[in-house]
Amino acid sequence: MKKSIIFISFFFIINTIYSQSEKFSREKIEAYKKLYLTDKLKLDPTTETAFWETYKSYEDSLAKVRQEHRLSMRKLNVDNESATVQEYDEQIDIYMSYEKKKVELRGKLIAELKEIMSFRKTYMLFRYEDDFRREMMKKLRESRQEEEN
Repeated sequence: MKKSIIFISFFFIINTIYSQSEKFSREKIEAYKKLYLTDKLKLDPTTETAFWETYKSYEDSLAKVRQEHRLSMRKLNVDNESATVQEYDEQIDIYMSYEKKKVELRGKLIAELKEIMSFRKTYMLFRYEDDFRREMMKKLRESRQEEEN
């Protein structure tokens, strides 16, 4: 009985701590990003729908490319001390392929967005993405500092 009470108490404590650290869940960040970019780009309802379909497709493709890159790098798992020239060459090829795919995806996004919205808004999207990323990093740092105090 005493062990089960301790276990249940421990479970609730861990659950409470975990739920508090879940302030920045992926869904919340994505929702905030959607609001942020929609507001900054001043998208009207018809443009907004087309923009988010295109942008979501881009983000999904980019996530897939990142995942593939991580898996290929894990398979290599080269130890820097004992790696051969051939292993380094293979790592560089994988990295260059990854970067090319990212650029191709960005180019495809730009081409599709130019059909949906103005060139200015298409250009500004990348600046607003950077601004959003900086803002989220700032909030994350502030949140961590609050947790430490």
